[in-house]
Amino acid sequence: MILALSIATGCGGIQSSLSTAGAEAESIASLFWMMTGSGAVIWLAMMGLAIYAAQSKGGEHRRPFARKLIVLGGVIPAIVLFALLVYGLRVLPSLIAHAPASAMKVTVFGEQWWWRVRYEAPGTEPFELANEIWLPEGEAVEFILRSNNVIHSFWVPSLAGKMDLIPGRVNHLTIHPQRSGVYRGACAEYCGRAHAQMNFYVVVKPKAEFDRWLKAQSGSASLAASVEP
Repeated sequence: MILALSIATGCGGIQSSLSTAGAEAESIASLFWMMTGSGAVIWLAMMGLAIYAAQSKGGEHRRPFARKLIVLGGVIPAIVLFALLVYGLRVLPSLIAHAPASAMKVTVFGEQWWWRVRYEAPGTEPFELANEIWLPEGEAVEFILRSNNVIHSFWVPSLAGKMDLIPGRVNHLTIHPQRSGVYRGACAEYCGRAHAQMNFYVVVKPKAEFDRWLKAQSGSASLAASVEP
């Protein structure tokens, strides 16, 4: 009981793919539970067959048992695994689809060893953040992922799946935040001696509050630019 409770506590928190706050993470969590449940059913079935085989009689009963073993132990698991493959492939397109053309775009650069985040929203001055991302609740955001050094992997488990940042290539990741809060992200690809420092936070706010933040950030950047020599 204590062991089960300790395992269950690991399924929550601000960096859990099973504590979902985004449409993409929800699809991944559903796939996980489907795979886990199906795997448990297959495992129980195989254990049942093993017990049945250990208790079965020999001689003339062996041939009918062999036919049952082929059907129950081979054909049925193959059908279940094929169904899981089809289910998983149906989830994939929604995870790699591009955001609508009207979606806000945020460029993320994987540095050594931190994240540089650049906002270029229409009607505002561009500005950059370090290791922090703000997103509007209920709206799709397209991330443009770049690296000019080594391979990194951008991952916010509570919001979406992983996407690599590969030197010489531009990758895209769409996130649909569905619940306000603060979520932790990390680099999921070992990228060097300071890899453990590549953590960041994503702050999801209601649209009105996010718009005020965006305007304030852009205004600060404009003011700073105006007083520079």
